[in-house]
Amino acid sequence: MLANTYLLLALVLGALLPVMLDFASGSNLAGFLFYTYLISVFVSLLLIVSTKRTGRLIAYFKNVKDFLLIAFIGLLNYALLEYGITYAEKFVSASLATVVYRTSPILMLIFLPLILRERVTKYQLLALVLGFVGLYIAISGGTLSFAYSGNSLIVIFLIFVALAGALATVLVKKYSFDMITGMFIFNLANMLFFGAVFLASGAYTVTFSTNEIIALLYVGIIYNVFVGFMYYDSFRMLKSTFVTNIYFLSPFITFLFAGIILGEAIKIYYIVIALLVAVGIIIQKFDKLGSTYSPKENKHKNYTIFDVTSAFVNTQEDVVYNVIKSGGRVLAINVSGKPKHFVESAMNIPNGGLLVYTDSHKFVRNEEREFVRDIIGAKEGDSVIMCAGQQEQTESALFSIMEKLESGENTFAMPNSQQKQN
Repeated sequence: MLANTYLLLALVLGALLPVMLDFASGSNLAGFLFYTYLISVFVSLLLIVSTKRTGRLIAYFKNVKDFLLIAFIGLLNYALLEYGITYAEKFVSASLATVVYRTSPILMLIFLPLILRERVTKYQLLALVLGFVGLYIAISGGTLSFAYSGNSLIVIFLIFVALAGALATVLVKKYSFDMITGMFIFNLANMLFFGAVFLASGAYTVTFSTNEIIALLYVGIIYNVFVGFMYYDSFRMLKSTFVTNIYFLSPFITFLFAGIILGEAIKIYYIVIALLVAVGIIIQKFDKLGSTYSPKENKHKNYTIFDVTSAFVNTQEDVVYNVIKSGGRVLAINVSGKPKHFVESAMNIPNGGLLVYTDSHKFVRNEEREFVRDIIGAKEGDSVIMCAGQQEQTESALFSIMEKLESGENTFAMPNSQQKQN
């Protein structure tokens, strides 16, 4: 429920971003964004202090590798998104910029199998094709001609911005850092970047109109802190295809805002592009295997493996947290109608960092259990077996469990003579 609420708020508030950035399209962009992120850093720091996360922030500062990774993701997404849309709106409407950028959820399908090893199905490929048809219409200016329209280069630039946003979102799901702390690092990295660009431009002062101040406060406080946190947190907690199914509404909400606030006329081909993307995303609702985990070897077709790592990014159990922090994953299968003693006998902690447990284990809090069972589609009476560890280990452990299940055995123990029984 919390994840759904976050997603809905992020959808509505995020749809207002292009309209707000249109207010700033005539200003010094580097100066506007520097002051925007100066506000964002202050607000996100207050959020860290109020949620008692200063210890985690200090830990990230001490771990240079983790800090630089998070900073890179923040620059990849926010710097390109906000600079790109604001710059593009000097030449094209906020509505067209939104239509192009909001292909980002579909463009994630390019990166999901490579980075998260999520399964890509024929439904998702069809969605991707429809998305690219929409982008071609945008590049041609709605003419369907192979000749470039006057704003073709701007549209192509926005496509690269959308690709960067898609990549950043997938990286957020892969690397399980605390999201509130991560938003502070995102904002800090962007403040330093745009501060340097602003100083290099030689324009040491900048004045803002009333509309630009409104945009400054909205982007700096609402979008860069709260919308970012709600979107990424919901993306981690929900199935990738579900998030994209909801987010197809974003361009249509922006159309409404742009018409009311900016007085923009919505061209027919904008709607056509948005509908193509929407249809592509809705198609994925019929996809049962999309965004599930794709093992290197498909040995057991009777079971589907799910990556549920994101359910445990805020776990209070140090043993699970340490596995995830070290780059490990939590993979799971649904054991339908199997004897309870089989499941219980699988709950071992072998030496070597591999954890095997179920959703009824003490490691799993109620909200984590609900998330895992919802993603997997577990019904009453089903049990969920999870393995946490490095990717190759977890796959091997699940394959071993599946072999036992398919052979009809009703007990299980990890092949490790030094395992510790819970």
